[in-house]
Amino acid sequence: MHRPPWRLALAAGVIVAVAAPAAVSLADEADGPEPNAQTITVDFAAATGEILHGATGSLYGVSDDGVPGDNLIAPLELPTMAGKPSGGEQHPNGDADALTAVLARNGDGQAFINLQDHYPDWPYQNDGIEAYQELLREIVPAMEAEPNADRLVYVPFNEPDWIWYGLSSGEQEDFDRFLADWTSTYRLLKELAPDTPVAGPNEAYFHREFMPRFLEHARDTDTLPQYMTWHELSPNSLRDFRGNHADYRAMESELGIDPIPININEYGNNRDLSVPGQLVQWASMFEDTKVYADMAYWTAAGGYSGSAPQTNVPNGGWWFFKTYSGMTGQTVEVAPPSPETIDTLQGVATVDADREHAQVLLGGTAEDFDVALEGLTAGFWGDEVTATVHRIAWTGYEGTSPAPVPIGQVTGSPEDLEIGVSDPDPMAAYWITVVPGEGAGIDDEPWHGAWEAEDAAITSGQVVRQGHPGNGNGFAASGTYDVGYLAASDSAVEFTVNVPKRGTYDLDIFYAHMYGRDDAVGGRPSQQVLGVNGEERLVDYPSTMNWQHRSIVTEQVELRKGENTITLAKSGAVGTANGEVTLDKIELTRHVKHPETVYDGEFARTAGEDLVFDVYAPADGYYDIDGADEAVLVGPQNQNAAVDLKDPVFLPAGVNRLRTGGEVEALTVAHGRGDVTAIGADEAVLSGGAELSANEFAEGGQVITGVGGGGTAALEIDAAEEGPHVLLIHYANDERTGGHAYNIDIVSRWAEIAVDGEEVLSVPMRGTWSWNDFWSFPVIVDLQEGANTITIGNADGFTADFDRFEVAPLNP
Repeated sequence: MHRPPWRLALAAGVIVAVAAPAAVSLADEADGPEPNAQTITVDFAAATGEILHGATGSLYGVSDDGVPGDNLIAPLELPTMAGKPSGGEQHPNGDADALTAVLARNGDGQAFINLQDHYPDWPYQNDGIEAYQELLREIVPAMEAEPNADRLVYVPFNEPDWIWYGLSSGEQEDFDRFLADWTSTYRLLKELAPDTPVAGPNEAYFHREFMPRFLEHARDTDTLPQYMTWHELSPNSLRDFRGNHADYRAMESELGIDPIPININEYGNNRDLSVPGQLVQWASMFEDTKVYADMAYWTAAGGYSGSAPQTNVPNGGWWFFKTYSGMTGQTVEVAPPSPETIDTLQGVATVDADREHAQVLLGGTAEDFDVALEGLTAGFWGDEVTATVHRIAWTGYEGTSPAPVPIGQVTGSPEDLEIGVSDPDPMAAYWITVVPGEGAGIDDEPWHGAWEAEDAAITSGQVVRQGHPGNGNGFAASGTYDVGYLAASDSAVEFTVNVPKRGTYDLDIFYAHMYGRDDAVGGRPSQQVLGVNGEERLVDYPSTMNWQHRSIVTEQVELRKGENTITLAKSGAVGTANGEVTLDKIELTRHVKHPETVYDGEFARTAGEDLVFDVYAPADGYYDIDGADEAVLVGPQNQNAAVDLKDPVFLPAGVNRLRTGGEVEALTVAHGRGDVTAIGADEAVLSGGAELSANEFAEGGQVITGVGGGGTAALEIDAAEEGPHVLLIHYANDERTGGHAYNIDIVSRWAEIAVDGEEVLSVPMRGTWSWNDFWSFPVIVDLQEGANTITIGNADGFTADFDRFEVAPLNP
């Protein structure tokens, strides 16, 4: 092995470009960084086909038409999603009509519908195949008559190795019974819906004994599915899937069957979902084999399998899929050091000759590694290229995340580049972009550090191991441990931290807190006492889905240079904090008052001749946007509004779609200023049974309840000028159905918005985990200059509880 012409070494966020002569042995090189123990090699000269983006699907990731919002769905250009029949009773949401409507607006994706999910029970009630087929005669024609029925794919059986047939027994009698029922059910579906694809057999795992019998029988009875489906639901799948896929394709070949497209329509465990460093391992093997795949449904619908914390708010998992979906052109060969080993370095890479860039997405290891980039010839790329490395961090299941952070950039010859990464985060993914010429440079990343709760001084708490290969459906935790049972009066976790300079730091606390369903108030946020070098104050924790469903709260703290003590405790001198949380880790980042984020037009989405930038806003508010004079804000409910980028633009928290002309090189986004009109619950005009109710967690101590079924809340707005405005609705919703074995069946409540008596739209408000946790929901409304009345109601039932409202013109 020889030293490449130049090498970029990344160590703890510090970038060092090391010059080294070509063809010098690594063993003899004394001046530059030594090679790392493992290398992942990308050969850009070895194309493997057009990128599929197959791993982006999700089972019940969409719960309603609008949950998640199109701001999160559109950038992913999903090829597949999965759900239940319209009106099915297995869950209160995830219906085919909502799913196909979302897909029809956002690309060419197909909806795989688990027909047995029409049943209310799990495991499915078994009334016999005749009764099931009679049910299909009722529900399939109704779905075929719906708009967007051309998006449907029918999955007649779900996990027949466990449900109804027990195929995992290996008994011939069970095999024969299923094969007979498959034949008659397939033929019935083709009678009812001749043009709609059928998928199967859909076992819970790849069954080497049963699969060839199924294929042979289906071939001989002319009932081969249009999509072959099975599930990969074990950590062992990261080791076994490529072998399963190869075996399956060999079976087809031996039986003379043309290759059938594959959809692994449930994959992954709780420990994988939301974690970029885990998701890249799944995506790489599905992309290698060019199969479609949908993440499993383990928790609550509408959260895009743990990657959409709120309707328009992304976490690190969402940014992983956004980055993966943004890879264009041809995939190329990637040679990881251990391709069939659980929890190891894996990656996906593409080269796009038309757009003249290359990309690599990789991660999954805590060990230092090198990335060898080969096959970028000077004849095409020129004398030099610029490689930029970004980090996509894990932010928990419910912690919001900014766009990928650039952590290093270097320019050099395109021939045989090598990038070294030291101290990588195994829960993060790393995104490398390569473009011709000299890059514009990047700002140094602010100093940051992380400390695990299990390594801190713990009083009256317990260290618990969480999601790991031996506990696949345990929830992810940094380092696979957290600290829980912090319920005693003296419970505390004390961190000793060292920082390089005195000053202000952002303290990110990774925590989880389960709503108190037995509480008379139906659950509430929690608190701890935050101590910084002995000075104490309270820190508030919004509810999360359960005790391991991580989120993040951020507090600003003043630290001295060197050693500091940070304590999180149940009680302290400032009073008693009666709440309880689990703690995973803390992170400190040097505070930047007004950070800027640069979005490179080279990697923006294209819409005809325009570019679409998916811009992140950390909070509701005004932002200065440089790089173009004008744009169209594709609003959260797909309400297009022209914005003048020469003035600040109001962006709701989360992802915002800005469509610009195709010539824009980059957009730079930073904090801006502008006035917002706040309307408290007590300022709304209530009628028809709507009323104010006390709530200590609401900003003004009161919420509006009873809106819907005739009850309304009216907001009187005096607009300084006419035009589009953002209406922010701060709401709580804890309606849910119960009884499912493991899914939390939250129910969205709908609100109808009218302006001056004219209905604008009806919007879904996803569950917020309790009636005392308030989220923000954005809507764009056109107001006239002067007096306006915005009315909120719901003719079909009650809507959410409302804390407060804000109104702001898109351009102040």
